[in-house]
Amino acid sequence: MFEIELKFQIPQEKQDALIKAFQRKNDRSLHLQAKYYDTPTFILSQHSISLRQRLENDQWVQTLKLPTEQKLKRAEFEHGLGTDEIELNIEDYLKNKQIAKSIQSILAQNKTMLEIQFQTDIERKLSTFQFQNSQIEVSYDQGQIITQHDSLALHELEFELKQGTVQDLVSFILPRVKRYGLWLDVRSKAQQGFQLAQSIRENPVQFQTPLNLNAKDTPEIALKKIFNNCLNHLLPNSTAIASANFDSKHVHQARVAIRRLRSAIKTFSSWSLHIDPTWQTQLTELFRQLGSARDLDVIREELLPQLEAVSAPKFKLPESQTVDPQKLTKLFRSFNFNYLILSLIQFIEQESHEKSKTSIHKLALKKISKLHRKIKIDAENYLNLDIEARHKTRKDLKRLRYSVEFIASLYDKSTIKKYLKAIKPAQESLGLYNDLIVAEEILIKLVKSQPQVWFALGWITAEKQRILQQSQQDLLDFAQISTLQ
Repeated sequence: MFEIELKFQIPQEKQDALIKAFQRKNDRSLHLQAKYYDTPTFILSQHSISLRQRLENDQWVQTLKLPTEQKLKRAEFEHGLGTDEIELNIEDYLKNKQIAKSIQSILAQNKTMLEIQFQTDIERKLSTFQFQNSQIEVSYDQGQIITQHDSLALHELEFELKQGTVQDLVSFILPRVKRYGLWLDVRSKAQQGFQLAQSIRENPVQFQTPLNLNAKDTPEIALKKIFNNCLNHLLPNSTAIASANFDSKHVHQARVAIRRLRSAIKTFSSWSLHIDPTWQTQLTELFRQLGSARDLDVIREELLPQLEAVSAPKFKLPESQTVDPQKLTKLFRSFNFNYLILSLIQFIEQESHEKSKTSIHKLALKKISKLHRKIKIDAENYLNLDIEARHKTRKDLKRLRYSVEFIASLYDKSTIKKYLKAIKPAQESLGLYNDLIVAEEILIKLVKSQPQVWFALGWITAEKQRILQQSQQDLLDFAQISTLQ
């Protein structure tokens, strides 16, 4: 079976209020003690497989949890073991036709090496709610993860849809997110435990992953898969930032994921009647608030060596204006961010009834061709465009690349590879031109205190003209190739 479960972290100052809210007549309390198994080299963890035995009051239950294409949905296989503790047994999983052969192969190859890697000791307060047409189970977990050498305290609130719709689940959750300042955490106890067992303190950085669309998908289903792929990219990084355990790589990948999501909405939003127009505005504001220290880094890492090579007078750059880490953590814990994500999850999970007589292949081609033609027109007039229009062309080219990556599985691999390769020179030269514009804006503010900066500004002016010509040529070269077929 599949479980749909959303887990949230609780601000420390709200924990007492939340405990009081659980003082209901129909509350149940469970003492949960679990043992999590893996090989000494953590093979199961590497494949996002969780295997545990858990004592629920006086009953032992063995559970295998497997990943799905959706971060917030897991395949779960469990069976009762009775009141007596018994050895781990995976034979039933090897015979279960619902479990992929690749998973069965991993389990079979490593079954003799499976041993306890960490344990959990949890006091769970649990309530079941009938909300609209759905049944929702709410669990408040307090306890710890224990390894041989370390431990980690837990305070988590989980909402599990037992029966009904995700729409009801989200509607039920939102007021509580606002009231208690909850923030979404996509890390499972298993993930946190395996990190602790391996003494890994940093949350892993999540990069974008390939997306597989089905040619028989309706446009709306395809769009939901695209959105889901973007959230799979964003949420592990946003969780890392919200947990205050992150670095610049998490922030960069969060920015990339948000940019991809914005591109998906802008290119493919007509594929569904249920797109909220405020999503684009919210994502744009979120992207802006993330900020960037890249501008000064580009000058230091790329521009200064070139200036040094032509014997330019040296000057001092201002300190990098990095975004306050606490501000970023607060941003991803905010109600606005969590509301946006829950709204997107609700869209992804709601049933699709829209139909289309036109194949997704043809509809995707139409979108890509339209954007390709727009860039072709810009290429022909690029030298006559103002700076803002050139900046828009650069963003359109980036959006085209993301859009092609989204629908790549619908087309011949060699065709996609050739098309994306053709985009690269133009994207790089337009990006370089934009970097020079930004560098010029930064350096011109320094000339009063550092007159030697004038040399660098003169060099930038000449370089801008050269890169401008190169950008147009790269755009024209790209515009001449055929669009996807």
